[in-house]
Amino acid sequence: RPLVAHFSGNDPNVVLKAARYIESQCDAVDLNLGCPQRIAHSGHFGSYLLGPEDRSRVVSIVSTLASSLSIPVFVKIRLLDSIEDTLVLCHQLVDAGAALIAIHARYRVNLVGRKGPGARTGAAMLDQVASIKEDFSARGIEVPILANGNVRCWDDVTASLRCTRADGVMSAE
Repeated sequence: RPLVAHFSGNDPNVVLKAARYIESQCDAVDLNLGCPQRIAHSGHFGSYLLGPEDRSRVVSIVSTLASSLSIPVFVKIRLLDSIEDTLVLCHQLVDAGAALIAIHARYRVNLVGRKGPGARTGAAMLDQVASIKEDFSARGIEVPILANGNVRCWDDVTASLRCTRADGVMSAE
């Protein structure tokens, strides 16, 4: 322990129903808004919920979970098109009840037309995680931020923590 159950979905009530099955056996639930895979695109979940057209849906999922469960709700995201947009999203997640945010420091994939950077294009942009952590610290927001991306070994973990000043690291290349 701690044990965190990781969920994907696009319907607040369906995700809540699933989370209730394991609520008494876990220490937290995590909403995966970071998945860039094609199945997430076809099922309309993961990073494909991060567009502005789905923001109210995302906030609804997080607030439904946070207000209905007895355990904390974590959220994993990817970077949006700008640091400003990502900060707005992070603040909305906190306002909705997120108790922790893990940020995969690569952009979400655009499978329509294949324009722009993709899920695994280049190194993770850990400087953007650092900017988000700095913003939270300056505003007195105590929700932990985890850095995600560029982690293949222990040295990568320590480098990520040094660069981002995040509260922790979630392992992922």
